[in-house]
This record gives sequence, structure tokens and C-alpha cells, in this order.
Amino acid sequence: MSRNQKALITISIIVIAMMSPLLFSQHALLGVDGYFQYNRIYEAAMQIKHHNLSFINLYSFQQAGRVVNSLYSPLITYIAGALLLILGTWYKFQIVTVFVVYLVAGYGMYLAARKFQFSQRRALALAVIFLTSNVVYGYIFGVTWRSLALALLPLFVGPILTLYQGNWTIKAMLKLGLLVGVLTQFQILTVVLTVPFFVPFAIHGLSQTKYKQSALLNLLVAILVALLLSLNTILPMLEVFSENTLIAPVAMQLMDETSLILQPIYTGVDSSSDIVLTIIIYTMLMGLIMFWSRLGNFTRLFACVAVVYAILGTSLFPWDALQQAWPALQSFIQMPRRITLVGVPFLILATMLVYDDVAQATQNFKLSQGITYTSIFLALFSFILCTQKVAQNVHYTTMETTTLADGLQTVDGNVYSKLTHITELQPAFHTRDLSKLIKQFARTTPDYVPVPHKFETNGDVYHAYRTNFSARHAHFKHQVVDNGIQLTWTAKHAKKRAVPVVKYRRTTLTLNGKTLTDKQVKQQWSGNLVVR
Repeated sequence: MSRNQKALITISIIVIAMMSPLLFSQHALLGVDGYFQYNRIYEAAMQIKHHNLSFINLYSFQQAGRVVNSLYSPLITYIAGALLLILGTWYKFQIVTVFVVYLVAGYGMYLAARKFQFSQRRALALAVIFLTSNVVYGYIFGVTWRSLALALLPLFVGPILTLYQGNWTIKAMLKLGLLVGVLTQFQILTVVLTVPFFVPFAIHGLSQTKYKQSALLNLLVAILVALLLSLNTILPMLEVFSENTLIAPVAMQLMDETSLILQPIYTGVDSSSDIVLTIIIYTMLMGLIMFWSRLGNFTRLFACVAVVYAILGTSLFPWDALQQAWPALQSFIQMPRRITLVGVPFLILATMLVYDDVAQATQNFKLSQGITYTSIFLALFSFILCTQKVAQNVHYTTMETTTLADGLQTVDGNVYSKLTHITELQPAFHTRDLSKLIKQFARTTPDYVPVPHKFETNGDVYHAYRTNFSARHAHFKHQVVDNGIQLTWTAKHAKKRAVPVVKYRRTTLTLNGKTLTDKQVKQQWSGNLVVR
């Protein structure tokens, strides 16, 4: 067997061991983003099953006619929906997707480490540190979608090296454009935060090459390829955002949402394995200060950019001043720690690169051995801490006293259901009736709901959505029709009626067979409609 095959098997065994609390207990975790993401996947599965593809969500999100899937990684969601239909239950879907996400994250980091000529043991150690880090562990704890995109970041090490060396061949640039296009399919925000990371390496490479015009043309081809591959995510956003006023993502205090990589505190879904990243960043800073003169030029640049990314997302950056100058950042970026998360995979690699440069420059065999053993120790440490956290979360959500809201990592006001405890939800993960998990509860998620005028998203908005959509859904009979949804109710005489339905600029509404004009429909501030 080749070394890569052995590494793939080793990483697979490690991922299965980390998932073992889920496997032994036959228990699934939903977490903070599970409701939102699983609604999107259920929507895609039902559209495929019933051959009823639609721009709007027909089967999910209280069947209010919202546009969600078209604006949020539509292609990957359809692939996930098809996988859900094949596997048949939500539990099997969770197990398979968790395994795939962590295998891709770990093996991608392993391949990135091998590009730097690190030994197999070091590469495997870095792979384990990465797949148990806060960059990707959110998927097993809370189905956080950004983990899927961030898991792919180690694949960009090859293009970063190419950019730095100035060898901008058409083949190399096509690979870069393809990777950016693929990343866009998972999450546009991750692309926005990641692309600036490449700029210092591109500037250096352009300054080194003799064929600047040709290199720039090839880079332009890469940009065009990335844009072409991203049209299915960009065009729907332009369509909806340009013609409607939408409820913005909840505005957050930026300073409260900074990274704790410099001072790890373990709350919520966070794992104690964060401490390993803290050790790594301080080890990196110490290495840069002590051994700067012995480091290669690429190592210096790579390490500095990674450190800048890591620190930008912490409270050392003046986020309060930035928030005051540009309040829109509270809804757009929401959590500055996302910047740190983008830098973490490169920080892990750069730290190893710094000390590997020193070991090679001094030809110190003991130092080289020490680096290898330290990396293995940190990998084992991170793996044990993260696996323990998985076991603790499973235990917490199997306790009869854990409420539904606590199990979903939210407050009671953001959940609408007849269920009271998270354990009551578990049977829905194991039945082949996929709708049970979706219909047994509703978690307040007013993303992309069209409203008459712009306002700041806060607790009142979530409460209004719960009242006007989640709580009113049962008062109407919902039926999916061809590319649309039909709501039925009866009334003894004509009167104004608030209905849990939204209207975008090009949504067509009919009442008793007659198309409604804008004058015949009143849109309330929270997005639901009133008709006579």
C-alpha cells in the first residue's frame, strides 16, 4: 500500500473513534444550526423525490413560500438531499456526512503537509489536530455549515505555493479557479474571507516572474472560471437581494463574538481541544521572534499572514471602533472569529514549517525528533479532548431533564413545539418518515424573509416570526402544488385574515382562483401578509 492509502485508512479510523459516542449510543446531535440546515436538506430531498424543483422552498420553513435554498449553497444542498433519500433516515445521514466531512478535512490537511515535505507522522499529526479543531468540529456538535467550507481550505496550499513561486501557468491558474468555484458552492462568506489570504503570495509571485503580462492573463482566466462556476450561487442572490428588502441576519456585538484563541474559554458547543490551538499560536509567535533570521522567505511570509488572520479575529483588533464606523458589519460578518477560523489551518501548517526550517538550518536531529514527538502529543491531546466533548454532548442530550431548547442550544422563546425535552426528538432520527424531524418542532429562523422596510434584527423579530409563522402554521391546511404552495382555510364571511405567507417582488399570489394585486395584499412589518 502507498503511504497515502495508509494515511487515508489511519485518518478514517481516527474519525470513527471520534464519532464513537454517536455510534455506540445510536444517538444523533442537532445543535445550534441543525434545524436550519436540515430543513434545507429536507427541502432538496422532497423536491427531488417529487420532481418538483422550485426557486422557493415548498416543503420546509413552515411552508411560507420563503426563498432559502436558492440563496444558500443550492448545488451542495441538492447533493445532500439526494444522499438523504438514498440513506433513508436522518441518523444514517448524520453519521455518513460527519464521517465524510472529517475525512475530507483530515486528509486534505495531510496532503497539504506532504506538499511541505513533512514526514508522514508529522502530516498525520497535523491532520488530527485540524479535524479536532474548532474550524470543523462545529459540524458534529451543531451542524454548522461553515465547517464544510473550512474543511476544504488545506487544499489551497498548492495554489498558494504556485502563486508565491510566480509559475502562473494556465494549468495552475485553472486549478486555482476551480478550487475557488468549488468553495463558493459551500459558502460565499468563506470565499470572501479566504481570497485576501492569497494576495501577499500573488504580489510576490508577480514581482518574481519575467512574464508578467502572460501571468496576469492566466490569473484573469482563473477569476473568470471561478465566477462562471459560482453563477448558480451569485445570480439568485442578485435576483432576490436587489429587488427585495430582507430581514438581515441578527446583528451581533462584534467584540463579544471575537475568537478566544489567545485565551480559550470553553462554553456552548466549544471543545476543550481549543487549548491546542492556543499552544500552537504562542509557539508560532515564539518561533518567529527567536528564529527569524534562520527562516526561509516563504516561511516568514506564510507564518506572518497566518498570524495576522488569527489575531484579526480576536479582541486585540479594535472591533468596537469598526462597528461604530460601519454598523452593517454586525449583520454581515457577525462573528469576527470567522476570520481566525480561516487562518487556523494555515497557522497549524506554518508553525510546523517554522520549526522544520530551524531544524534543517541547524541540522539538529534531536530538535527534529522533538518536533515530531510534540506534534504527535498535541494531536493525541486534541483528539482525546474533542472525543470527550462529543461524549459529553451525547450524554447531555440523552438526559430526561434536558429541555428541547437547551438541546438545540437556544432559548425557549426561539422554539415552537409540543415536545418539551430533547430526548423526545430522537425517534424522528431513526424513522424512514423524513418529515417527522422537520414537522415536530420549529426553531425561529427568519433568514431571507421579505419585509416592507429595513430594520435591525433583534429578539422582537424572532418573537414576531414565531407568533406569525410558526404558531399560525397549524391553523391552515398546506398542500404542495406544481412549483407552489396552496393554503386552505374556511371563513363564514369575508374579513381580513393574517396568513403565514411571504411575498417577494415576483411572487404570484392567487386567492380563490383570482390573482391578487399589490393593493389587495398588506405586508406586515414581520413579513407575513394580510388579505381580505
